Amino acid sequence: MEYSNELKIGASIVAAIVIFFVGFRYFQDLPIFQDSYAMQATFDDAGGLVSGNPVTMKGVSIGSVQSVRLDQQEQVVRVRFMVNEGVPIPEGSYADVTGFSALSGVRLSIEPGPSENTPLPPGSVLTGPPEGDVLERLSDQAPELASKADSVLRNANTTLGALGRQFQNPRSDLRQSIQALNATLSNLQQMTGSEDAALRQTLRNLEAISGDLERFTDTGADSLNVTVARLNRALARVETNLAQLERTTQSLGELTTKMNEGDGTIGRLVNDPSLYVRLDSAAARTNQILDDLQQNPGRYLKDMTLMKVF
Repeated sequence: MEYSNELKIGASIVAAIVIFFVGFRYFQDLPIFQDSYAMQATFDDAGGLVSGNPVTMKGVSIGSVQSVRLDQQEQVVRVRFMVNEGVPIPEGSYADVTGFSALSGVRLSIEPGPSENTPLPPGSVLTGPPEGDVLERLSDQAPELASKADSVLRNANTTLGALGRQFQNPRSDLRQSIQALNATLSNLQQMTGSEDAALRQTLRNLEAISGDLERFTDTGADSLNVTVARLNRALARVETNLAQLERTTQSLGELTTKMNEGDGTIGRLVNDPSLYVRLDSAAARTNQILDDLQQNPGRYLKDMTLMKVF
């Protein structure tokens, strides 16, 4: 089967386009079958950056530089670079040119912003790193810092002068306060010195008491245990007696209640006055009969019949 020349020419053109596309992305250090998006950056100096240099972030290659051109109107270098799809660049990021051009190691390095920031849209322009290092920023702020330091020194000098005048004036509040504090400290020192002997004696007495208590607890531990045991038994007996006394008191209370309510003989005698009067009258009559029997026994014996006992 023979193919026409047109078909061969078309296939050759397509193959050339594919080879060109693959070679272009390969030499541009871009993924062959992965999409990418364009970003831009501006610098005051390209630093040897050329098309095809890698773009890195955190030391990892994420794309390549597409073009580097000089904007003569604004006198800045504009760099267009491609970033692999799926690698977001957060807001607050900036770009920098790093490496040595003599060693062909120049690259576009991106310093990302905070990860929680919103990703930049394609086509955004990144600026260079903050101008100047720490020493340069300090040198820029040196006049302002010197002015503030001079102001602080003047205020300190004024304060020290005022303190010196206060110390030199005998009637100043500060000097009088210091003198009063000195007098108080002297009085306190004298008082502690005069009471030093008493304090030492008190401490010795406390030490002696502690020693006596320690010896007593060491040598008299058995006696103390015996005493405590006896005291416990005595308390137990007292508790038993109190229980018995409580029961006796309860019984007496019940008896008193019955007497007050008139229950029983004693209750009737206590609560019925007429019974007492009758008993008293009967006792009086019995006494009269006994007295009459002693005085006139014949009156009671004349009618009695002697009985013979067999």
